[in-house]
Amino acid sequence: MDQKEIQILVLAVTIIIIVLAASLVVFLLYFQKKKVAYILKQRETQKQFEEEINKSKLEIQEQTLKNISWEIHDNIGQLLSVAKMQLNIVQMSVPEEQQIKIQETGDIVGKSLEELRGLAKSLNPETIKNKGLIESLELEMARFNRLNVIDASLEIQGESYNLSNEKEIILFRILQEFCNNTLKYSKADKLIIQLNYNENNLEIIAEDNGIGFDINDTSKQLGIGLINIRSRGKLIGAKIDLNSEENVGTKLYISCPK
Repeated sequence: MDQKEIQILVLAVTIIIIVLAASLVVFLLYFQKKKVAYILKQRETQKQFEEEINKSKLEIQEQTLKNISWEIHDNIGQLLSVAKMQLNIVQMSVPEEQQIKIQETGDIVGKSLEELRGLAKSLNPETIKNKGLIESLELEMARFNRLNVIDASLEIQGESYNLSNEKEIILFRILQEFCNNTLKYSKADKLIIQLNYNENNLEIIAEDNGIGFDINDTSKQLGIGLINIRSRGKLIGAKIDLNSEENVGTKLYISCPK
C-alpha cells in the first residue's frame, strides 16, 4: 500500500469517525430535548392537577359556606324572629316594671338577628356575585364596626371596575380570612383596606395595627389561614405579599390582574 492509499484510508476513517461523533452528538441533543420536553410536560400536568385540586377544594368550601348561609338565614334566623315576636306578645301581658327588661331582651335578640343576617350574606357567594367586591366589603366593614371592638374602614382610589365573578369572590375570601385573623389574634383596634384601581391591575392593601406574628409558623390555625390565602391567590394569578412585625401590625398586599 503506497503513501497515497494510506492517506485516503486515513481520510476515510477520519470522516467516518467525524460522522459517527456528529451522529452521536445529534442523538444526545435530540434525547436531551425530548427529556426536557417530557419533564416540562410532567411539571405542567402536575401544575394543572394541583390547580384543579385547589379549585375543587374552593368550590366545595364555597358550597359549604352557601349551605351554612342558608341554615343561618332560614333556620336560626326564623327561630330568632319567632322568639322576638313571642317576647313582644309577652311584653304586653306583664306588669310595666317588667316590660323594660323584656324590651331590653327583645332588643338583644333583634340585634343578634341583624348580625346573623349580615354574617349569612357575607358567607353566601351569591351575595358577592350580585353586590360586587366593593359593596360586599362595605357590608363586612360595617359588620365589624357594629361589634365595637375594632375601627374598620374601606378606602377606594381610582375609577372602579368589575372583575370576573371568580376573581371577586376569591379576593373577598382572602380579605375575609385576613380580617377574621385580625379579629381573632391581632388585638388590633384599627383595620384598613385600600382598593387601588389601576389600568391593568387591582392593588389591594389590608393592614392592622396589632401585635403581629411569625408568618413562618404554620403549626396553628393562623398558619392554615395563610396557606389558604396564598392558594386562593394562585388560582387567579394574583401576587400575594404578607408582612408582619411585632407590636407594629400586619400588612397584606395583593396585586390582581384585571
